[in-house]
Amino acid sequence: MLMFRSILFIQYAIILAISFVSGVVCFQVFPLDKSMKLISYIDPRVLDITDISVWETVLPLIGWMVLVLFFATHPYLHVLAKLVVGVKITFFGFSSVFLLTQQESLLIYSVWWFPFQLVYCFLLFLLCSVYSAKRVGPNKKYVFSQKLFVTLLITLSIICVGEILSISYILPRL
Repeated sequence: MLMFRSILFIQYAIILAISFVSGVVCFQVFPLDKSMKLISYIDPRVLDITDISVWETVLPLIGWMVLVLFFATHPYLHVLAKLVVGVKITFFGFSSVFLLTQQESLLIYSVWWFPFQLVYCFLLFLLCSVYSAKRVGPNKKYVFSQKLFVTLLITLSIICVGEILSISYILPRL
């Protein structure tokens, strides 16, 4: 069991690294105006961090969670859940380069964007595991782990509150 978890961790780390670098490369390929347009569709907070509402923080997170859960709980499409997280990480890399290329954004990036988005990506990977196959004799039985799901919801909620506090109280003082 421990070996399986370590292999899964390595798999997630490789997906994270490749997807993040892919986002960096995509940013280099896109013209700046197209990059800004894409960012405005997915997470407009990256473009303007001065006036962010609570809903602008909560809704993108809920959208990614619903998308991951939709695929993770489907017996035939569960592999696509990891692909959705990979797309999220690609956007994370894409918008990270955007923030780092903007003047005076290093503090914003290091206090707000990078830590919270990295934790969200890891938690979304864990969300991919809430519905898994168990061997029962010669057959597979799919089991929804309610304990893991509730734990992830609580953890995601705590991280989201931390992000909102960071945006509301720490970023304005930088």
